[in-house]
Amino acid sequence: MTSQPGNAKLAQIAREAGVSLSTASKVLNNRPGVSDATRKRIEALLEKNGYRRRRRTEQTTTTMVELLLDDLDTPWSEEILSGVLAGLNKPYVPIVSARTSEDWNISDWLEEVLARKSAGVIIPLFEFPKEAEERLARSGIPTVLVDPTGEVPKNVPTVGSNDYIGVREATEYLIAQGHTRIAFIGGPTYLQTAASRLDGFRGAMRQAGIAVDPVLVTSGEFRYEDGSEHARELLALPNPPTAIFAASDMQAAGVYAVAWERGLKIPDDLSVVGFDDLPTSRMLLPPLTTVHHAVREMAQFGATTLMQLLEGKGGSMPAHIELTTNLIVRQSVRKLP
Repeated sequence: MTSQPGNAKLAQIAREAGVSLSTASKVLNNRPGVSDATRKRIEALLEKNGYRRRRRTEQTTTTMVELLLDDLDTPWSEEILSGVLAGLNKPYVPIVSARTSEDWNISDWLEEVLARKSAGVIIPLFEFPKEAEERLARSGIPTVLVDPTGEVPKNVPTVGSNDYIGVREATEYLIAQGHTRIAFIGGPTYLQTAASRLDGFRGAMRQAGIAVDPVLVTSGEFRYEDGSEHARELLALPNPPTAIFAASDMQAAGVYAVAWERGLKIPDDLSVVGFDDLPTSRMLLPPLTTVHHAVREMAQFGATTLMQLLEGKGGSMPAHIELTTNLIVRQSVRKLP
């Protein structure tokens, strides 16, 4: 363990060196991810202030990289894992965890990460509380957020995409095909990504001068079950929509199932658009028109970013990488007469 006068003093040293508390903590604990010049500058300040640093041993650092997922059993999670595997360098390997029960909490997971002395952390589409940020920073464990939700910490690199533009482009496409009564099945209202997608839908409708009927806008989780539940309600309306925009491909698959139950043909009787461009979107019949969200690419960029941090090359990286979205037109949308 280290002998140290306190976190307040370490924060003062970090300010004097012109680095983050996380960087100073890495040097204090002999962890990777800091350039030689920066390391030497911080080491001199630590020595001057009476810090005694621990030696790096096989017991204090590992090649394990933590990947925290919201769910394991979805095509989205499979895409994330594939991207992370593609972006990690040898000898680093992912340790995959997931929120598997209602009583799961991030504090318990953090204890496990610290006990494993993991090299780094990748967290996709997950709320990242201040407590987690601070504990990982104090431990010198670099963290990268992929497709972040909520407020993004200033000192944590992120990789995301422009959800607003993607949904707006797809909504404009539906409008160009003659649809005005368009339903929107959104994601969890507490996620920033879900809010951006809803804003994109509303923005396109407003720009076209089309009023959004509140009864046609619903929200749930980005899951198959939520898509089918909301589609069942929407299609039972006295004046049902001619098109449904699902905020995820999994929700769109649920819409397909309900359309089949009701004897409706896609796109003859109902047009459907999704979001993500997961492999399953090409397997639906007919293949789904959707927004390419670059899920695998985001995860790969996230893992590559973490590798740069671990190799001490983080100083030249942008704090936030944003990938573009684009509409993939297939056969699930009909042009109205």
